[in-house]
Amino acid sequence: MSTVDLVLTDTRIWARGPATHWDAPPSVVLGSNGNLVVGESLNPPTQVSSAVQFVPAERIALLPRVPAVPEALTAVFGTVLENLGVGVPCERITLVCPTDWGGRRRAVLDAAARRFAHDVVFEEIASRAVTVDDGTARSRRTVVLEFGAITTTATAVTRSHLGVQVEACEHEPNLALADLGADQRAFDTLTSLITRLLDGRPADVVQAVGVSDPAKLDLIASAVQQSCGPDAELRPISGGELVRGAHQEPEYRPEAAPALPTNEWLQPLRERAAAQSPDRPIAKYVLAGVAVIAVVTAVVVGGIVASGGSDEAPAAAPSSTAPITLSVPPIPSLPPTDSPGAQETVGRIRFKVPDGWRLAPPSGQNGGRVDLSPQDGARYRMTLVQTPVAPNAGYEQIAANLEAQMKTKPSIGDLRRDVVFGGRSGLSYVERPEGSTVQWHVLVEHGIQVSIGCQYVGNAWSGFEPTCENFASTVHVIP
Repeated sequence: MSTVDLVLTDTRIWARGPATHWDAPPSVVLGSNGNLVVGESLNPPTQVSSAVQFVPAERIALLPRVPAVPEALTAVFGTVLENLGVGVPCERITLVCPTDWGGRRRAVLDAAARRFAHDVVFEEIASRAVTVDDGTARSRRTVVLEFGAITTTATAVTRSHLGVQVEACEHEPNLALADLGADQRAFDTLTSLITRLLDGRPADVVQAVGVSDPAKLDLIASAVQQSCGPDAELRPISGGELVRGAHQEPEYRPEAAPALPTNEWLQPLRERAAAQSPDRPIAKYVLAGVAVIAVVTAVVVGGIVASGGSDEAPAAAPSSTAPITLSVPPIPSLPPTDSPGAQETVGRIRFKVPDGWRLAPPSGQNGGRVDLSPQDGARYRMTLVQTPVAPNAGYEQIAANLEAQMKTKPSIGDLRRDVVFGGRSGLSYVERPEGSTVQWHVLVEHGIQVSIGCQYVGNAWSGFEPTCENFASTVHVIP
């Protein structure tokens, strides 16, 4: 079966199938018979709207009809697959969406896309942009600028042996690309946005996604020099380059997964909900320290511990000048979960969600990572990462790679072999990102590497261990 790669912005979509590619505005307009026509210019003298821009809404006013947003997205996805010559349902659609989008918007896209595919996975534009651009390979930090119809998002992304990691994100709801050059305040706002994002940290490369106008690029370059210094390089990257990224990785290396903030989960869910606007997942989220990611085979084992709220929780927490407090009071122990729970299947992994825990949508380039968090907001996290490995990959090779990394990365340590956890023997090691601890347990079964991460704060492991081990005992690889 076929797979489809699809990059979405407010103003354009780029798609690639097995045999061809296609791009057009994500627009919908009423046809002569009242049906929805996709792909018309967003600036004609007729009534036309961007289906992607209206994702947060319920309906789109295309009088005399007022179609629901899911209907519009269904028309868009159907048109994409038709132009790619891909039969329905296809095997998988990968949706590369704006970086500031949270769970609510992704859920709307997911529901529409699943009409056409057996599996739907998400990536962020910022992560994909850095992944496919070799010019960022030596950059300590890359700033990715995404210009929507009337908004701009700036994201700080780092590259390392751990993969591509989102470090921080800022969203400006009132800055459009068209404003640059027409209003001095727009230039000042862009400069301030980048400065606020970096917060004193250096950036070697700035990517401008979807910008090709030389005059606009000159203005962006001036803003980059003011905010990042004269040595920062501006690199425009087109949507076509994003969708053509082949994501070929060396043998034994996991596909790069988008990293979300590791410290955002340290805030109680009630405080986050009170501070967030329900309809506009904007502003800043920051990774404090090193993102929790374990490394697979030839490079690293494991996965990224990401932020996990409910489907209504946005990906970016509101901007605040107050730093996230890492000193937290003692956490009450969680009791072991003996209830069968809800059984889930993600990729080739089957597991049970403990009662009182919520499962976030799969993430990563192939949906290979899932995160679970307590519904009551307790500061715990369980992460499950699956990655195909070569037939001859074994524990000793994985352990040797980890030992090599530990010589240069002090936050990873305490590697142990033949550790029984959840009823099975495998590798274990500890990762200590700033403010928390992650106990990683690694299994290899049926050509799949499974990494189970148990994250907690302070000295709460003794109370958390039974719950995490009980969860691990339910994880099985489908042959």
